[in-house]
Amino acid sequence: MPEYGIVCGMDLRILRYFLAVADEGNITRAAERLHVSQPALSTQLAALEDELGHKLLERSARGITLTEKGIALRRRADDLVDLAERVEAEIKASDLDEIVGTVSIGAGETPAFRFVARAADELHRKNPRLCFSVSSGNGEDIVAHLREGTFDLGVLIGPGRYDGFDYLTLPYTHHWGLAVRKDSPLAAKKRLSPKDARGIPLICSRQAMVKEFLAGWFGCPFGKLDVVANYNLIYNAAVFVEAGLGAAVCIDGMIPQEFAERVVFRPFAPALVSDVYLAWRKNAVLSPAAAAFVETVRNMASDRQM
Repeated sequence: MPEYGIVCGMDLRILRYFLAVADEGNITRAAERLHVSQPALSTQLAALEDELGHKLLERSARGITLTEKGIALRRRADDLVDLAERVEAEIKASDLDEIVGTVSIGAGETPAFRFVARAADELHRKNPRLCFSVSSGNGEDIVAHLREGTFDLGVLIGPGRYDGFDYLTLPYTHHWGLAVRKDSPLAAKKRLSPKDARGIPLICSRQAMVKEFLAGWFGCPFGKLDVVANYNLIYNAAVFVEAGLGAAVCIDGMIPQEFAERVVFRPFAPALVSDVYLAWRKNAVLSPAAAAFVETVRNMASDRQM
């Protein structure tokens, strides 16, 4: 994580200055927003560039834009400032009976998130000043944020589990299959065998773990499959399917309703199944808010299984 390291020793106040200028694209407006003088702000920015040894801002008559290094810093600075604010809120609230703060959750696209949302609602009813921050992404993106500490928890979908995390399995499973156009010959089948799906142009998740999983089901190396596109989240994959580019390998319950008249899901047979789970870093000390949320999810999952 080379980009992360360049900001760890910096004053958070200067990072906030940098982010304000990046947001406004103008020194004068940023200074007004921060309630500091324009010369003082310019001096702080110049000192930041000197400290890093890189130019972060491009100044022109049209305003201020970020250099490549500035873009990298902005991404990490946003994460750090957000993390610092969450820690500060939790420390200030530590003497209160009520749980306050923010639970930061990275989540894959899955209907199982409704279960997570019900847990959030239950906990929030008892702690009305508790907040939740949710970011969508694929498993590898979420795991990267969990490792960096910018997400407290992740909602992940199998096939496998990543090392270095604790897990709580949610009462939900997904079946894998293909999203195909309704006019495709595959749409006439109730289930698809490896023979049915082999040779079809495929639109696949870019995650390495998913590729290995699928190769086992197809019975051939992943590189032997006719993959015409990779996707991160399912919406654009469904657009590709609708356009006729190929069939999307995905899990059930994921095709947006707007595609229902043109795209259908057909499960694999033999069945290929993945569970859904809540994950957090192994041996991590969760914030009181995140720990309370995990316990709420655990209790709801136990009640569901009884």
